[in-house]
Amino acid sequence: MPRSLRIALIVLLVPIALALMVGIVFAVDRVTNGGEILGSVEAGSVPLGGISEEEARAEIAAFEDRLRSTPVEATVDGRTFTLDPATVDFDIDEDAIVAQALEVGREGNLIDQFTWWIGRLGDDPEVLPIPYTFDGAALEEIVAEWEVEGISDPPTEGSVEISEREIVFEYPRAGTGLDRVEAVRLLGEALAREDRSPIQLPTASLEPAMSAADIDAVVAEAEALISESVTLYNDEYDAEIVVPPEILATALFIGRDESTSPVTFPIGFLGQPLRRYIEPRTEPMGTEPVDAEILINEDDTVTLVPSTPAFEPDPTTFARSVTAAARSPERSARLVFGPGTEAEFSTADAEALGIREKVSEFTTFHDCCQSRVTNIHLIADAVDGAIVLPGETWSLNDHVGERTLDKGYQYAGAIIGGYVQCCDNPINIGGGTSQFTTTLYNAIFFGGYEDIDHTPHSIFFTRYPEGREATLGFPAPDLVFRNNTDAAVLIDTSHTDTSITVKFFGDNGGIEVEAGLSDRYNFSGIRTIYEVNRDLDPCVHGSKATGRVKSAGSGGWSVDIYRFITHPDGEETTEEWTWHYIGGFKVIEYNPKKCRE
Repeated sequence: MPRSLRIALIVLLVPIALALMVGIVFAVDRVTNGGEILGSVEAGSVPLGGISEEEARAEIAAFEDRLRSTPVEATVDGRTFTLDPATVDFDIDEDAIVAQALEVGREGNLIDQFTWWIGRLGDDPEVLPIPYTFDGAALEEIVAEWEVEGISDPPTEGSVEISEREIVFEYPRAGTGLDRVEAVRLLGEALAREDRSPIQLPTASLEPAMSAADIDAVVAEAEALISESVTLYNDEYDAEIVVPPEILATALFIGRDESTSPVTFPIGFLGQPLRRYIEPRTEPMGTEPVDAEILINEDDTVTLVPSTPAFEPDPTTFARSVTAAARSPERSARLVFGPGTEAEFSTADAEALGIREKVSEFTTFHDCCQSRVTNIHLIADAVDGAIVLPGETWSLNDHVGERTLDKGYQYAGAIIGGYVQCCDNPINIGGGTSQFTTTLYNAIFFGGYEDIDHTPHSIFFTRYPEGREATLGFPAPDLVFRNNTDAAVLIDTSHTDTSITVKFFGDNGGIEVEAGLSDRYNFSGIRTIYEVNRDLDPCVHGSKATGRVKSAGSGGWSVDIYRFITHPDGEETTEEWTWHYIGGFKVIEYNPKKCRE
């Protein structure tokens, strides 16, 4: 082969061989570094090239720990402060930076990757940025604190206050402050650097947002509010209260709101000082609470009239009303009234009683216009409207008390000593009230309520149901029953000149009651007693045999009384009482004095 040809072949083959060798090295690099970060790659100051994904994550985590544990120093106007990265939640995203490092040199097609590889055969590494986060708001607060502590001549927005009822103020002035935006930026950048050289935070001359004129306006507003008395009034309730300037001054409030720019000074009145002055002066004003009522209508239906609370000046509105008055040209505003003290017997209380309908009713009749009728009407009126709660035991004597002349009761016939007498005995005061007791007892009977104590008369009176009646004395005999239902009982009484009626209203669960009476049995004869009457003529009535019949008397007998109760589920129960009428004595009076003809 000619020498010139050999030379030409050598010249041609050398570059090809070199290129082939480079390709082989590139291929070997790709094969041997399939799970590692390629080339010379750094994240911040951390070398990552040639290590695995797990090793890279560990290196970044260690780097983060070093940054979090090393404070950042900063100087403010010659004073040094330190920032703990943990206080602003400094955090590096290890996953993101490792993923980015693994992509380096593997992006694009094979030619792109080969071009990157050739370009990294030198000594210069590819440096990746550190993806990190921190709490910017927390850092801003720290910078603000450093400004307060580190700046010796800060600007002031001025002040307006009230002290000892006097308005005092200070005008705004310029000063030095931190450039907070730049300070936050510098500190934020320093968090991701291992270099912890102190940072000089920049300051600037600052002008206050407030002006002297602004302060003057606040002072003028405050002085105007307390310059004259204010009047609160309410024409509907004919109420008026005047609050003098010295009281206004004690209640004046001047705030300071630095969340706004410029600073604002909210002005108003405090409620407590005003209440101490106004409340005692408004106690007579307003209305009294009105209890709920349970009304019985003419058709015996029940109506519940709701309670009404007291309407009185509302203390919670005093400050608002005084502020409105002080800001008005007339220096007056409405005195607000609202619901106050609740009624002692509220609507809820009335509803809870469960009085829904008429349960029972009974009427007895009498002659007109006697003293006993006055007594019947008095005791009926005393019982009218009485309420007996569920489970409560109710006594007629306990409710009405002793019948006395002072209460208006009169002398009337009563069974004394076994026959009806009138009217020299204290027992005669209130005579006749047994007719009301009998009427009441029958309302209890037919309502199905529990009979605790009652005593029929010893003598049978045809105006009463046989066996189903009750007498009354004080303190005994008494009429007592227990409300054995889940609803309260309202006792309603009414009367005419010749009758007395008792109605029970409540809810007895829907039971039905019927009365039963046995035939008379166990008869007894008339008993006779003799009384001396020295007003009689001894010549005519001088002995028992010739005495005058004062009371004819009556025989006695026994009867059984039944109460048949049918329950809503169909169950039937029977209650039984037995009573023996002794009968009235036959009374014969005579004068045993010797006859002188």
